[in-house]
Amino acid sequence: MKLFFYFFILFSLSLEAKYPSSESCNECHENIYQEHTKSMHHKSSIFKDEVHAKVKNAVNKDKYACAICHMPATKSLRAVMSGEKQPDPKSYIQQDGVSCFFCHQISKIYNGDKHNINFSNYRGEKKPTVFGNLKKPYESNEHDSESNEIYKNSEVCMGCHSHKQNAKGFEVCNTKNEYDKTSNCIGCHMPVTSGTIEKENKGMRDKYASHEFLGVHSLKMVKKAVKLELEYKDGVVELTINNKMGHSIITHPMRLKFAKTVITRDKKVIWSNFKDSPLEDKEATFIIVFKDDKDNSALPNKAIGYKLNRNLKASATKVIKYNVPELQKGDEIKTTWISYIVNPKIAKKLQITTKEIIKPYIGAQESIFIY
Repeated sequence: MKLFFYFFILFSLSLEAKYPSSESCNECHENIYQEHTKSMHHKSSIFKDEVHAKVKNAVNKDKYACAICHMPATKSLRAVMSGEKQPDPKSYIQQDGVSCFFCHQISKIYNGDKHNINFSNYRGEKKPTVFGNLKKPYESNEHDSESNEIYKNSEVCMGCHSHKQNAKGFEVCNTKNEYDKTSNCIGCHMPVTSGTIEKENKGMRDKYASHEFLGVHSLKMVKKAVKLELEYKDGVVELTINNKMGHSIITHPMRLKFAKTVITRDKKVIWSNFKDSPLEDKEATFIIVFKDDKDNSALPNKAIGYKLNRNLKASATKVIKYNVPELQKGDEIKTTWISYIVNPKIAKKLQITTKEIIKPYIGAQESIFIY
């Protein structure tokens, strides 16, 4: 039965009909299209994401198993995943990555053991049906529109963002354990924005859901991720980290996030929770490192377990205490939340050079003075 579902979805996505590009949506949905072009959905393919391309090549230069989520509308998707065919840089469908049309024609999600599968509603119609969460979708000359429950409760996100099991049977990423029917992925990552979704019907709505799909690539989101609190008493600094997100602090194995705490006197640092590497303070560092069958650090494809797994669950709080030198009046204690899209060690190993990816993202900050 599972094979039937699997081949059904792959067959449905390899039809010969002209597949609508994201750019074609710009004709009516200008604001949304411009947002989408900035998003990691638009940049999900190996042609637009340096990290994904280099990880893919490091794992397997011939096969592209990740195409099911990173280039999901690819014609002959099964052949590309197995290596019978190679990704085509001339294909606008593959360049589109997770396109506008792909997301909006998902009719339901099949929950698989290794990963989930998106069921496509598209059968090559000249006027296809697209889905969303509006109670009364607009009529359009280009497509029919229907409301679908999976877009209201964020289930649609779980088609790709639920879990992924490698060939060794080890789950290298997982958000499904923190998802239920009340989860609000869309409400957080697609916040309500002032404006209109259509050029021609600007008076019909004055708000819409942002399609930038904000996440760790967004400084705005990084600043909202955690709340920091500081207290000082009797030579002890107490740092409280509160995860404000609806999922664990680390959901992607390449991330590195940590809290850096320093004490300054007359603008000079007299104490810090680490000197060279944040891993010197494991309690304030959040990171995942996989191991292979020889207990060496490994890429996700060879992982059989964790070499290091330091995380903080959704809405959880962690308290860290530091014994510090005797402080004086006017000393400042300051904690800064810092996020890396890719752990600098991994970025160096993969020779990743994209500035927006390798730079640190400075999030929440908290400080207190000694009086």
